[in-house]
Amino acid sequence: MNKLVLDIGATNTKFALMSTDGKILEREKVPTVYSSVDEYFDNMVGIVTKYSHQADEIAISTNGRMCTDGDTYRAYIMKLLQGINLKKEMELRTGLSVTVLNDGFSAALGEWWKGAGKGTKNLLVIVLGSGMGSGLILNGKLYQGSKLNAAMVFGMINTYGRDKYDMAGITTAFALLLYKLSAIKQIPVEEMTGQRFFDFIEEGDPIAIGMLNQYCQSIAGIVYNSAMLLDLDSIVITGGLSAQGIIIENVNKKLLELPQKIMQGQEVARLLKLANVDASDFQIQVKKGELALDANLYGALYFLLNKE
Repeated sequence: MNKLVLDIGATNTKFALMSTDGKILEREKVPTVYSSVDEYFDNMVGIVTKYSHQADEIAISTNGRMCTDGDTYRAYIMKLLQGINLKKEMELRTGLSVTVLNDGFSAALGEWWKGAGKGTKNLLVIVLGSGMGSGLILNGKLYQGSKLNAAMVFGMINTYGRDKYDMAGITTAFALLLYKLSAIKQIPVEEMTGQRFFDFIEEGDPIAIGMLNQYCQSIAGIVYNSAMLLDLDSIVITGGLSAQGIIIENVNKKLLELPQKIMQGQEVARLLKLANVDASDFQIQVKKGELALDANLYGALYFLLNKE
């Protein structure tokens, strides 16, 4: 029977009625409600009620980290939901079986199953939207880690100096770029949309271009270090911002420049020569995802269909 898949985001909850082979039969979205626990669940139960006669199970992709049971919110979500067992609550309120998966993990599974990572064994998927998420496939399986906290790239140290450390989650927060540019341009923050930002880029605005360069540099650093550590088959960038070709292009440009910058200097060159280093090991590139905003839906469905 068909499955109902929900992708709970900070702003909207997308949902789709999907067949077991991954075909989207119907889709909609509603605003996510965080005013109270009951209103949060009532909102989702309303969705389920509409499709309950057409689906026998629910798959959920959600923006939050879970306790080791995989179903109870512990962090990175509105405080009123922390400690809530999402699976248990939804099953109690709907009468249907439910699976729950972090949205970064969902996106990774989606791109691996039906998207740009299809056919790979070792894959990193980075999700770019208001913030940054990620998921990791190792040896053909989703890797969640011992605390279900794997691939937390936004917590990585991105740049550092003698007395300065930057968390990648800050330097890759696109929402923060919008806020900064709105202040500089003296434009109301609610009017500084993503499209407005990229309009400034198209117009050749030096401030917006500088911000985008720093943003892509931060992403490139994360990608490069991940590739060096894990020896990946492929790295895919998905999510809403993956539609902006300039981001993929810019990240790949930074990735080409990184080894050259790292290996500058006679001492480094001498060491690399002595070690007989293969330069091709340092040539990393990213691919654009094929599923964009639907990656989470496909991944959550795959997780449900293959639950142990």
